[in-house]
Amino acid sequence: MRKWVVGLVLALLACLQPKVQTLEVQDGPISVGPPSWLLEEAMGPPPELPNARYLGRFKTTFYWVVEEKDYPAGRNPLYDKQGRLVGRFGWRFIRDFKIEAAARLNDGRCISYLRGINRVEVGDSFMGYGGYKLSELKSIAVDPRVIPLGARVYIPQAEKVVVDGKRLSGVFLAHDVGSAVKGKHVDLFVGPRRNIDAFKSAGMRSLGSVDIYLLE
Repeated sequence: MRKWVVGLVLALLACLQPKVQTLEVQDGPISVGPPSWLLEEAMGPPPELPNARYLGRFKTTFYWVVEEKDYPAGRNPLYDKQGRLVGRFGWRFIRDFKIEAAARLNDGRCISYLRGINRVEVGDSFMGYGGYKLSELKSIAVDPRVIPLGARVYIPQAEKVVVDGKRLSGVFLAHDVGSAVKGKHVDLFVGPRRNIDAFKSAGMRSLGSVDIYLLE
């Protein structure tokens, strides 16, 4: 009886042990451990950035400047925050402008979308959040609960990106927010939409992930 009880206890303990997956191969089963991302540890800053703090892996997306010249004309109005008519445009232009929040008109004016009041800011540059001005290939939208507005961040993967013969430094400025930018997510302001191709060529794709360092 005692042997039977001991055997039962040992069997129960075996069932409670962590499971290790196995794969059947021709020469017998081999152990497969947990996925590598479960074992990843926070990286230290690169040697050339001693004052950088590693924040982890972030999802990446891109937003760009909508160009009026790329769309057919239309009769749909846009107004500035004083209620003055900015112009009349096609519905596709207005749809994309409200998504990207930055557009360049045929006369060279830059307009930024003010979502809260459904109006337009007109100027010689694009507006970010809280009075910041956007710079193409330098500004990013962030979740301020994760990355403070105004902060400088370093994305090592971006150093592989070459636009018009110039290689990016990998340093970006947190100058914007976005309704869809939550948690570990950065949205890069690339300027003309064609610049996204340079990021793709360097291995940075929309909904991919990159390393983010906060420069202190």
